[in-house]
Amino acid sequence: TDGGTCAYANPHDSGRVVASMSSIGNNNPQHGDPRKFVQGASHDGQYNFTNNQAGSWMAVDLKRQLIPSHYCLRSDKHSGCHKLRHWRLEGSNDGSSWTTLREHSNDTALGDDPFSVAHWPLPDVATAYRHFRIYQTGKDSSGNDHLTCTGIELYGLL
Repeated sequence: TDGGTCAYANPHDSGRVVASMSSIGNNNPQHGDPRKFVQGASHDGQYNFTNNQAGSWMAVDLKRQLIPSHYCLRSDKHSGCHKLRHWRLEGSNDGSSWTTLREHSNDTALGDDPFSVAHWPLPDVATAYRHFRIYQTGKDSSGNDHLTCTGIELYGLL
């Protein structure tokens, strides 16, 4: 909103950031769309997931550098299933060489409710990155490889 000076617009749609995904769930735009990874709280009851493939990921290019201090994720419309449990948050400045910023193993912070939200601190990160990626490293809460997420928020120093 540029500090409240204009109406909210999805930052991917407005060109402020570029979101991407390893695949689109079921190859159906109703099930997956990179823009949904960076949307605001107005999620309108949507699904957003990758195909059922190991090593799935969702990423955002901020087009500027951020030293992250915390991050938040929001699950999608699924209730009681397909919640992230094993993943890592990665940072990069070129979009191809990635550094692990935080690793999660059997993390149950994202609850079973639709659009559950959780946040995590990044106390040991002192480097600025332009690209951030959620990389799934194990099965979701349903035993599949769908990466399911309708929002990432990054906090820190630009």
